[in-house]
Amino acid sequence: MNILIFNCGSSSQGFKLYQKEYGTTPILVAAGKARNVATKTRADSCLDWTAGSQKGSVNVELPSHREAARQILALLRKSNLSVDAIGHRFVHGGDVFQHTTRIDKAVLAGLKGCFPLAPIHNPNSYSVIEVCRELLPDAAQFAVFDTAFHANMPAESRQYALPRELVQENGYRKYGFHGLSYQYVSARTAEYLGRPLEELKLILCHLGTGGSSVTAMKDGRSMDSSMGYSPLPGLVMSTRCGDLDPEIVLEMIRRGSSVDDVEFILNNQSGLIGLSGYSSNLEEVIAEGEKGNEDCRLAFDVYAHRLQLYLGAFFWLLNDADAIVFTDDVGLKSWKLREKVCRGVENLGILLDADANRLALPDQITCFSSPASRTRLLTVPTDEEQVILQEVLSQLEQA
Repeated sequence: MNILIFNCGSSSQGFKLYQKEYGTTPILVAAGKARNVATKTRADSCLDWTAGSQKGSVNVELPSHREAARQILALLRKSNLSVDAIGHRFVHGGDVFQHTTRIDKAVLAGLKGCFPLAPIHNPNSYSVIEVCRELLPDAAQFAVFDTAFHANMPAESRQYALPRELVQENGYRKYGFHGLSYQYVSARTAEYLGRPLEELKLILCHLGTGGSSVTAMKDGRSMDSSMGYSPLPGLVMSTRCGDLDPEIVLEMIRRGSSVDDVEFILNNQSGLIGLSGYSSNLEEVIAEGEKGNEDCRLAFDVYAHRLQLYLGAFFWLLNDADAIVFTDDVGLKSWKLREKVCRGVENLGILLDADANRLALPDQITCFSSPASRTRLLTVPTDEEQVILQEVLSQLEQA
């Protein structure tokens, strides 16, 4: 049996194809990532892939995740690789979907109803599901939800200070996101430190090329997270504003902007691209800032400052931290960001090893704190696809 995993991000489309025979460990037979999907950067859209001993990278127009999925499935067909089951990352299932679910017509209707909860994620994932139903009609499909990891977050972290009736009627509360990544990375961190996860205090930073968030973990569960009811609040992101005074939204509407206009501005025209006017890619923004572009320099400063605020808040919330962990593309690859946010906090017992930080490789766990640091600073590669795979296998075994 071949199981395809689709990991649909806001600006990327990852995939992995596993071969699984009864009683054996799954074998990875193909993998890749469509990059810069429907986004504004100086770099071209491209599809990187490996299949067996072959690998490649091709620049291709990717105006949508639907087109990215078509390109990926065409690549698999060209490599003579069949697909028997598919697992999809679906960012926000609200209160309707809190566990992995097999997709049928009724579930499709429910998923479509979740579009407003994550307007730049859920429609993209849904479009990929539609492509798979069209091109692979016999393959069983499953939706795996990012919000499940945070389901046991304490009530004081989940609750917004709104009228109780309004909250109960509409489900307004913090859900938290990037749960698949946090599930994998926290387990790998505990394994690396040689301690049970339940004994650790962790601050986990999932910093992606699209979305980013920070989560505090204690007693083996999420205690709080920077994203909220939707993936919009929290950190400054590629095209998302992050935390914002709600009065600004009200004022935009008073001045004539429609709700859809405001939604598009906050989700697609803000963040790094809004601050810099140059790119939504942090690496490009940093490089241009170093050349003297003051808007790009400020964009980097604002991005790092917001991250530092959450690191400080969660360090206080946990009353110390055993480790601060950086993951996903930006977290693993931007040593300049890690240096900017982790230096100068020696009084908190956090000591950066600048050389180790610069030499950290994105495909392996690296400790970049000094031996004298009370809190370990780590880069830990994530593997959301592995978590999705295990969820799909569990569902197939139950069927």
